[in-house]
Amino acid sequence: MEPTGEVLAQRQVADKSNEITADARPTRHNQGAYLSERGAHYLAVVKKNHPGLFKSVRTLPWRDIAFDHYDRTRAHHCMEIRRLKMAAFRHLDYPDARQALQIVRWRRELGTGKLTIERVYLITSLPPGEATGEQLAT
Repeated sequence: MEPTGEVLAQRQVADKSNEITADARPTRHNQGAYLSERGAHYLAVVKKNHPGLFKSVRTLPWRDIAFDHYDRTRAHHCMEIRRLKMAAFRHLDYPDARQALQIVRWRRELGTGKLTIERVYLITSLPPGEATGEQLAT
């Protein structure tokens, strides 16, 4: 069956619930271990709700690391620049994590000139050289 992108069902979740969203699920230790045990790789967003992991990734020497990918697009009345950096490591407390990524996005609304800057951190079990910066950015 081909995916169609249709939503088949939806359910409201209480604002203060402990619901785990799809983007946060892979960052749970047991999920990373589950995927690694089965020979699968992961790319997981690191958020502030994992303070130790977040601090370890955020404080890597990103200023000293060269860009692995740079992208500039213009769409939906916005100009967006995305930069991706990758760092190999072995000292993070997360199952089989081999690289950390930092994505910085500058987004300017063309009509208002409003600028938004967002910094996102990720970890992956992919060893260095398995995927390019462009592939990971995609």
